[in-house]
Amino acid sequence: MDARNTLQQLAALLDSRAETGSTMRLDEAQAFLLALISGPDPVDAALWLPEILAEEHLFDDAEQQNIATLLTAWTDSMRAQMQQGQMPDLLLYADEEGGTDYYTWCNAYLYAIDIAPSDWFTEQEDEGFEDLFYPVMALGGVYDATDDEPALIDIDDTERRDLQQQLPESLLAIYRYWRAKTNKPQTLRRQGPKTGRNEPCPCGSGKKYKACCGA
Repeated sequence: MDARNTLQQLAALLDSRAETGSTMRLDEAQAFLLALISGPDPVDAALWLPEILAEEHLFDDAEQQNIATLLTAWTDSMRAQMQQGQMPDLLLYADEEGGTDYYTWCNAYLYAIDIAPSDWFTEQEDEGFEDLFYPVMALGGVYDATDDEPALIDIDDTERRDLQQQLPESLLAIYRYWRAKTNKPQTLRRQGPKTGRNEPCPCGSGKKYKACCGA
């Protein structure tokens, strides 16, 4: 099945329910899955499928199975692209004003981080890690004014356009960070004190360590 057909089928299954319920639209599903692909945890359908469907009673068993199969194929395809250093094209819908709806896409990405088994921000070891999230957080409205608080950061139209252009590379950098961290060789640490070369060998032979196990 080609990628276009997969997306068309998924859009038909998800978007109609999203209009009247809590099911994720196809753009949200992509953002959600891309975040899970990028992080340190295994991507388990038992985690992501209920979150994407939200109201499972709206889908019969056959539809749920079909959606799971299609989303798994799409996830595998996006992961393969990222493993090759390519960011998948972001699936962005139009917002109510006719612009590009980065807000909804970015919030779905951030939601995946919230429900992931690992806490990304306590497990990372790089002071610059959080900086990678600035475009997705800014475009997701994290710094915007609310009814109770002023804007944390004022973002003008020029900077917003720059952030939109930076978003794919920032997302790929987050993916690369976790791949480097999870693939880093683990250092084996010695258990107990080091045995001196002229001390008795801990194996109990009665010989000096340098003439026995340390030879």
